[in-house]
Amino acid sequence: MDHQQIFPTNLFIQDDFLAPQRLPALKNEILSLYEKRKPNWQTGPDLDKTEPFKWFAKDVSKEVFKSIDAMDYIADTIEITSMWGNVLKPGETHQPHSHSNNFLSGVFYIDADNTSGITFQDPRPGANVILPRKKNDHIDNANLLNYKAKTNRIIIFPSWLVHWVPINQSQKDRISISWNIQIKGQLGERHEYQSGQF
Repeated sequence: MDHQQIFPTNLFIQDDFLAPQRLPALKNEILSLYEKRKPNWQTGPDLDKTEPFKWFAKDVSKEVFKSIDAMDYIADTIEITSMWGNVLKPGETHQPHSHSNNFLSGVFYIDADNTSGITFQDPRPGANVILPRKKNDHIDNANLLNYKAKTNRIIIFPSWLVHWVPINQSQKDRISISWNIQIKGQLGERHEYQSGQF
């Protein structure tokens, strides 16, 4: 039989995203803003508009355009609608959520040690109704997928995809940057009644 895998959920991962010498500036800037007493601490949502994050935002935008192209979509331009830094202390977690009003989201790990990463849930509503036993766990039969937080790793994913950060079981803080992206320009085909210009 012809085995077709339909309705894919596209995820993009790259290790060694930046030259290593570029990481300290990002880390130091986030730590200069860090308020240690606050749990699950995050910066404001406009890092992309400040130094030294402007160049990082440009690098992210280039990578997002490559991702959009790989999915065979057309985007006139894109806009980073928000970008923020995160410091997750040992024992902390981020609960399940998605990122409304955006097309793609992402995370970049500035300082992490292969522990508390990001978990994605199968988005198909009926996928968990029956779960047969598995010969082997792999990407094609999983209902949850966990990706480790690794220094200098970038992950780009659909904003609607439910995800969370498991408890940080490391002995150190996990430092990352997250963002949301929206497509600008024509969405849908002009001759369709459900198209729009954004």
